[in-house]
Amino acid sequence: MATILIVDDEPVILDVFRRFLEGDGRTLLLAGSAREALALAAEAGEIDVALVDKNLGDGSGLEVARRLKAAKPDVEVILVTGYASLDSAIQAVQIGAYDYVTKPVSDYDALNLKVENAAEKVRMKRSQRELVSRLVESEALHRGVFETSSDAILIVDAGSGRLDDANPAAERLYGRDRDALRRLRFAELLDPEAEPEEPRPGLHAAPGRHRRADGTGFPVEITVDDLRLHDRALRVVFVRDVSERERAEAQRRELEQNLRQAQKMEAIGRLAGGVAHDFSNVLAVILGYSELLMRDLPECDERVRESAEGIVEAANRAVGVTRQLLTLSRKKLLRPELLSLNKAVTDVSRLLSRAIGERIELTTRLQDGLWPVLADADQLAQVLINLAVNAREAMPDGGRLSIATENVELREPLRGLPLPAGRYVTLTVKDDGCGMDEDVRARIFEPFFTTKETGTGLGLATVYGIVRQAAGAIRVESRPKAGTAFTVYLPVAPERAGHVRLQVSAAAPRGLGETVVVAEDEDALRTLLGRVLACSGYQVIAGRNGAEALEAARRRGGPIDLLLADLVMPRMSGAELADSLASDQPGMKVLFMTGHTDDALVQDRLVDGDVELIQKPFTSEALLGHLRRLLGPPKAIA
Repeated sequence: MATILIVDDEPVILDVFRRFLEGDGRTLLLAGSAREALALAAEAGEIDVALVDKNLGDGSGLEVARRLKAAKPDVEVILVTGYASLDSAIQAVQIGAYDYVTKPVSDYDALNLKVENAAEKVRMKRSQRELVSRLVESEALHRGVFETSSDAILIVDAGSGRLDDANPAAERLYGRDRDALRRLRFAELLDPEAEPEEPRPGLHAAPGRHRRADGTGFPVEITVDDLRLHDRALRVVFVRDVSERERAEAQRRELEQNLRQAQKMEAIGRLAGGVAHDFSNVLAVILGYSELLMRDLPECDERVRESAEGIVEAANRAVGVTRQLLTLSRKKLLRPELLSLNKAVTDVSRLLSRAIGERIELTTRLQDGLWPVLADADQLAQVLINLAVNAREAMPDGGRLSIATENVELREPLRGLPLPAGRYVTLTVKDDGCGMDEDVRARIFEPFFTTKETGTGLGLATVYGIVRQAAGAIRVESRPKAGTAFTVYLPVAPERAGHVRLQVSAAAPRGLGETVVVAEDEDALRTLLGRVLACSGYQVIAGRNGAEALEAARRRGGPIDLLLADLVMPRMSGAELADSLASDQPGMKVLFMTGHTDDALVQDRLVDGDVELIQKPFTSEALLGHLRRLLGPPKAIA
């Protein structure tokens, strides 16, 4: 049972405090003035906690607190003040207050917790004092509690600081027997690197560092009480080892740091996705007009054609950068395709050179006639970049990095890898850096695990996820100071298992007068799309958004063969436009355009065979190829 005295000269506030603090196991005493508070305290027995307003109508709350502490030393005072300031904190300390709160109180749950903690502190003080008193009165009881306590208990001479007695928990904690401890002073148990501390009475759960007999330091919390034994002044010091608690706290801080880092990466990804979305529209316009320009240039004008080709080449490089941004933001539509690892290495080699720096020598060894794999080209690029950057971190002073590809036929499953027998293509990234030991190697694919002072610990975890998603596996070979080799195994594409030359797309097919509705909110891109389609034999109906395109299509009338629409537009999205037109045009095909998309959106909208999606930026040939696949091959006109 805890007795709580509440002192405030405002009846409304007094009533509010009463309502929030009353409960089972509590007795509340309410006083509306300083005089009434002191009178109640004189009549009452023990008071555990006093909640005292600093400014009372008939006196000072500080004086009330001082007189309460003098009359009832165990009481813990919580000062209530109208201003949160350094002076308030100093005054609270000067009167020995447990804590202080400011008006208006915004968090009564926090106040309730403070009151409960203060009451608990009083209970602990009384319990400890009662324990010490009973130890003195009854040696048998003293030894029973003293010997069985899980906390170390030291009896210290207040004058000399020498240890008078110690319990078995103290022997275990310090690695010394009782006789050895009795030959020491309390100061000799302290870690010499920590600040010196005296076992002064009134310390409660005070932090410190002590040391064991072997010299190792460890964190502790100490609580100190007075003990008078005849004419001797003693200190009873309770010592608790908090090593496990500190380790748990360090792990919690590490997890919080990992969470903050992951949230930061998510924010960066969103920013990258937004930039890539806008940049994709611009690149689509640049590529489209460049292709139209090259188509109209005479063959004889080599100098102008060379300049136009330079524009196209630069735009294509920018497309690669945009795709990297989309991969970072995880907004890229995954499109597994039949491709060669050799081409993936070649395409990303320029980016790799910039990523690893000039101090690292990059070499490639690519096998001729490499079997094709079915994978997403951008994800393979991310695997290469992550492995190369990881190798760079292992070679801070420079070194050699080699990338190799090879056809491999496994006649039986590889030990330690989840791969059945069969044909695979391997990608090996090898460095001659610092290497790693077995403990580190066993954890490198764990999310958030890193040996660097900075970093997310997500790079190799991402590599592992991409490889497993492609039905492959990855092997790591490394020894300290002997470098590291990552070997990625990807299954050969099931369509072909022999030597394959990937097809290069032929000239873009033309239309045969089909009607195409174009809905795109980017004016320059919409104009370009209309021009490309019109020049390629299509009839075009255009709108700046879904609502405008719908109105134009219905006003024009007649059948619509295909809808080409951006997925995200103001007023009406591409998906909503497709739904609105579908009722009037049951045979209409749909081709969505997007700068980035979520997998869920794709699964929702691309379930019909009449619907496809093309990712910006795209070339005119790619666009016309998509249209022709949806509309069917051109038929001869009778």
